[in-house]
Amino acid sequence: MFDILEIDKDLKKYADNLKIFDFYRLIDINKFKVYDYHDKELIDTDINCYDIWEKGNPCKNCSSRNACENNGEIIKLEYLNGKIYLINSEPITINNKKMVIEFIKDITNNLLVSDKSCNNNLDISDLIEQMNELVLFDSLTGLYNRRSFDQEINKYMIEYDKEIKSLYLAVFDIDFLKDINDTYGHVVGDNAIKCISEAMKEVFHSEKIKTFRIGGDEFYTLFIDLTAKEVNEYLEKLNKYIENIKTEYKLSVSMEYSEYQSEMNINKFIEIADKNMYKMKSIKKSLI
Repeated sequence: MFDILEIDKDLKKYADNLKIFDFYRLIDINKFKVYDYHDKELIDTDINCYDIWEKGNPCKNCSSRNACENNGEIIKLEYLNGKIYLINSEPITINNKKMVIEFIKDITNNLLVSDKSCNNNLDISDLIEQMNELVLFDSLTGLYNRRSFDQEINKYMIEYDKEIKSLYLAVFDIDFLKDINDTYGHVVGDNAIKCISEAMKEVFHSEKIKTFRIGGDEFYTLFIDLTAKEVNEYLEKLNKYIENIKTEYKLSVSMEYSEYQSEMNINKFIEIADKNMYKMKSIKKSLI
């Protein structure tokens, strides 16, 4: 982080009130790298933006990436070595490069937090962790949500060929969920979604597998550093697990996957998996 008093005049316009901040830094959200800027030049520090928070990996709830994706200001809190920091992230374009500028304030002595269940004594580090994770998880299933997927897929694509050697994306769609909702009601339909989610948690219990509920009856799973044979084995195991779930309705899932290739963009990666899954879904419908 750089002292706010040393900020270049070209960057001052991005802060409404520089006096309230202590530090600033520029972030390349594609590489998670920190830059400074002086005399019309971007200065690469060769430092990862997450290093300062002692996390070892990009933040699960990256405020800078969210600011860039939403094209607007994002604010979050971080806790480090007994201090609480407020981070204000704002997308900017500088030297024809899309980046994010972060303004940072030590608010340790300026923040009051109370919680009835804790008799007004709430561990602020736990509170910040809870707040940051709330936006990453799907409330119905407890799985990661779409925002989390967008962050994770970007991270793994950057790491591809460097830290990981294979990346697969499986797309899942619950069969006939609309019929279940129409026949039994949406409470039962939600239960069907929960059943599938719990099956995925049970079968895909591995650090190399991450599952996300994208919305409705659709799920994505990333398989990191696994072979195609291993991916197929996991999918087959999930199919068998779901077949053995006892419900008043037939519960099944259409699923297929794609393999990431160098230089492939995110949309193409998803599109291939999606098309493969819908081909499988069409085949299943034709057999009814």
